[in-house]
Order: sequence, then C-alpha cells, then structure tokens
Amino acid sequence: MKRTKIATLAASAICVTLLAGCAPTVGKSLGILADDVASVEYYQYPWGDVPDTIERLTIDNPEVLNEFVRAYSDMPVTDASPSDLDDLAGGQTQSTRFVLTDGRKIEISTVWLGPADVIVLWPDGTASKTEWGSPELFDAYESVGTVDEVDATERPKATVPN
Repeated sequence: MKRTKIATLAASAICVTLLAGCAPTVGKSLGILADDVASVEYYQYPWGDVPDTIERLTIDNPEVLNEFVRAYSDMPVTDASPSDLDDLAGGQTQSTRFVLTDGRKIEISTVWLGPADVIVLWPDGTASKTEWGSPELFDAYESVGTVDEVDATERPKATVPN
C-alpha cells in the first residue's frame, strides 16, 4: 500500500511538472480593424543575409486587406523561448507593413522555422510562436497587388527580443 501511494505521488508530481512547463495558447492581435488600413506592404526574404534588393507587394484591395488584418487578429500563440530565437538565421521571413488611414504604420515580421512552426516578431518587441500562416503568401496575393523591386532597407525592421 505504501509503495502504491509513493508511486501515485511521484506520478502526480511528474505530471504537474510537465503541465507547468506547457505554455498556454492565447490569442494575440495587432489591435487594428480592416477599416483602419489604407494599404499593406508585404516583403519576403531570408532572415540574416538579406539581398540588396527585395520584392515588395503592395495591396490596397479592401477584401484582401481584411484577410491580412484577420491573420493578425486573435492569432493563437505561445511565448517564444530563448532557444526558439536562436534558430532564426536563414529562415524564410515575411514582413508586413500596415499603412493606416491616419498615416501611421504598423510593422510585424514572421520567421519560418518549419511547417506549422513560426516565430512572430510583434511591434511591441515581443516574440511569439504559432502554427498559423502560410510560407507562400507572396505568390498567392501577387495577382491582386503591385509588385516592385525595392532596396532591402525599405523592409520593416524586426528585432529579436533579448
């Protein structure tokens, strides 16, 4: 009887420890509405050694703007761990600049570690992990926007938290 009680307590302690280490998924949003957005500038490039020039996709179609805003509304995320942020070099990166109707700009970047494994670098300086998104968005929206080649310095600046 005593062994069963000890085994049960040990198993319970292990379960509690494992569950405490699991970060809950929460919904995170940019805090804007599609009606707030005049256009979206979208960039795709490798993280790290960015080429001198990159393509920028500019979209002002209201239906598509709604899709972009929805992608960053109630996104299911967990906090990114320091080890998650160590593996960003070379990852496919997508940056979005929301140009608002009042002239403000909101920038957000995502880095792909693998399928359904994405780091989101938020404008508030935090980093999250999510399974949401698609690495082929540029190609999917190319037909509804304007693509031009720009100096890579025009891309939104993403900062990895310390």
